[in-house]
Formats: sequence, structure tokens, C-alpha cells
Amino acid sequence: MSPHPAYAGYPPWQYPTLQPPPIKISGNPGDTAQAAFRWNNANRMDPFAEGPHYGPVLEPILAKIVGAVIKLNPLLAPPPDTQDDYLRWNMLFQTSNCYRTTESQRSWVKGRNAPATHPRLTHVRVISRTFPWMIQVRAQNPELGVTCGEVLDAIFAYLYCDVTKKEYENLPSRRKHQIRESYRFNRSTDPNAPGGRLGEGLKQLDWLDSSSRFGGLVVNDPFVKEHCGDVLPCTFELKCLPTYPLTAEEVREQQRRLENPLRRRSRSRSRPTSQYWPMNAGMPADLDDEQRCCGSLGPLDAAAC
Repeated sequence: MSPHPAYAGYPPWQYPTLQPPPIKISGNPGDTAQAAFRWNNANRMDPFAEGPHYGPVLEPILAKIVGAVIKLNPLLAPPPDTQDDYLRWNMLFQTSNCYRTTESQRSWVKGRNAPATHPRLTHVRVISRTFPWMIQVRAQNPELGVTCGEVLDAIFAYLYCDVTKKEYENLPSRRKHQIRESYRFNRSTDPNAPGGRLGEGLKQLDWLDSSSRFGGLVVNDPFVKEHCGDVLPCTFELKCLPTYPLTAEEVREQQRRLENPLRRRSRSRSRPTSQYWPMNAGMPADLDDEQRCCGSLGPLDAAAC
């Protein structure tokens, strides 16, 4: 056995009086430093960074089995008084009218493709105290999971669905009166209302009444259990806040989008024309009472009210 050069003259079994010099490792020392930096800062990476390379995408049932703690993207959270960066959106209008308060001069872009949750999920559920339905939000790209933009798009699409006759008739008289008032306002010429383009059929957005402002999503297991009968995984509460009046700039921007023929034609192609039946008429025999988006409830005229 050859002794270390620093131990020359010593038998290999004799305890050396000198410590061996450090062994030089070939290669760029900067690589080690960079690797250490990445390792030490791995836990500081933004969990809501856009892209497919930041953790797994879980099914809700798997997230429940492994006990994953689901966190919502702060962009979808209710805006606290001390926060200036949040989403401002009247849910009566398309998500193209939504904007971040830090970028009020344009429609919401930054953060649309960011994951809605951490860890990422293949789909989530949304419920609210304002309406009785459950909104299912599924990821268009399973490798990315549900994004913030997909959550708002799903809410908008669902609220524009029509309501069944049975759902309306089973309501208490006071609630019916509130919905009738909301129905009339939403089809008025007020700049804060969508207007006649909603059509005559009663829609789920008419349930919002005067609380059509997007107030964010929250984790609320007690309410989920109360609403659904059990704590369903990956189910969040949508806060609906009192509507704010549009500013003059918002009115102009909204009108510009509505008058754009390209957007109007695109929307007409993507949404099929629905039919409706007057409330005093009989329902078709082959129509299920729980069916959605079928145009099943007609105009709320004076006779029906």
C-alpha cells in the first residue's frame, strides 16, 4: 500500500503527526456552489409558478387519501383591506371584463395560467351561499391542473346557464320576488347590467341578486358539509359581494368589447341557441327537472309573477 505523499517516511501503521492536505476535486467549483444554492432555495420556489414542471397534479380523491393540505392561489382569495393586487370582476359579464387592480388599463392577463391550487388538481368544485348549485371546474390540460383563468371561465359559463321551472317554483315567495327584481334589472339598459342579450329565459346569474361581485374563493369545510352533506375534497366556497358601480372608464371599455364584431361572432359560435318555455305552459315530457343549460324557464312576465 502506497502512503499518502504527505506521510512519506512513515510506516503505513504508524499514526501520522501531520493531517493530510485537502484533496482537490477536479471540475468547476462554481457548479457545486450553484447546486447548493438550488438545493437551499428549493423550498422558496413559488408554488403557484406557471408551467408544467412544478410538482404533481393530483386527483381530488388522491389528495384526500394522502392528506394533502390544499392552498388556494392568493390571486383567487378575497381582497383584504391592505391588499391592492386583486381581481375585480362583475360576474354578470364575461371574464374579459375582469382585471387586476394593479393593471387596470387592460383585461386580466398576468396570472390567468397560474395554478389555482397547490398542490395542483385535475378538477375542483365551487359552491356558494348565493346559489344552490355546484360548479365543476376541470383542467383543460391534465399536466398543468386547474388554472385561475379556468376557474373564472367555469363560473361565468355556469351562471349563464338557464334554470329549470321546478327550481324556481320550489322557492319561497320572498326569494322569488328577489329573483324577479334581479331578472328585470339584468335585462335593463343600466350600464351595470348585461341587458337584453341575456334573452328572456331565467338564468342562474339572476340568483346573484345584488351580489354579483367576485369576492374570491375560500376553504370552508363546515359550509361544504352543510351544503353537500359531507366534506367533499377540493371543494371551495365562492364569496359573492355587493355589486360596485362601474366607473366611466369601465363602461367605455365594456362597451368597446361588446361592440367588437369578432368577439360577438366568436361567442355566438361557441354557445348554442337555447329554447325556452313560458312559465304558464307545460314542460316537455322528455325534459328532466334537473337538466341544466336547457332554456327551460321562460320570461318572467307580470302574469307569471
